Amino acid sequence: MILLLLLSVLTTTYTNKTYSTVCAVEVNAPAEIADTIIAHFIYDFQTNPDVLFDWAFYGVGTQEDGEKNAFLLEYKKTQYIPDDNYGSVLVDVVIPGFTRIKNIKIEGKVIDEHRPIKFNNTLMVSSLTMKNIPDWSRHIDINVEYSGRLLEKGYGNLYIIPVDETHSVFLMDINLKYGWFFNLFITMKVYKNSVEWRVKKYMNNLKFVAENWYE
Repeated sequence: MILLLLLSVLTTTYTNKTYSTVCAVEVNAPAEIADTIIAHFIYDFQTNPDVLFDWAFYGVGTQEDGEKNAFLLEYKKTQYIPDDNYGSVLVDVVIPGFTRIKNIKIEGKVIDEHRPIKFNNTLMVSSLTMKNIPDWSRHIDINVEYSGRLLEKGYGNLYIIPVDETHSVFLMDINLKYGWFFNLFITMKVYKNSVEWRVKKYMNNLKFVAENWYE
């Protein structure tokens, strides 16, 4: 069973109707292993996305706590074509007790970049921001270009940052500006309860799998 670990740093801000969440987790594993975990995630996303709920998305589905279910996405179909820098997800958007909007397609550009490993031996995770990202070894940039009524704007980044020969950091930011209809329902409280904690859980899942890769 994957437990929610308490070794992540997460912040959320709200500016110009856009929710921006940054989450960083220290990983007791080298960057090469962290990279293997991301490659594994992409492979499962391409071939059998349901498997992701056994590890990367473990525990992020419907909860017993009703506040965490205030705004849900039910995944139906995914696609990722690296050669075209393209990815898409087909979802149902569920606001329990109010409405279900079926078959919303979210698609956009996905850029996957690699660099040679350079260590950041003095890195302090608590001081990381999107403005002072040090040398990274892998960067995935996702920019939503279409999502129907769900999002007016959406983009995010996932970085692997080498610390030394045995440690690394996963750093992710997501930025979401909901369409006017969904913005009626999504307050900061709803966002924190239904989105922010899932980001933290996902990042700690990646950490757990990376640290237990050989066990």
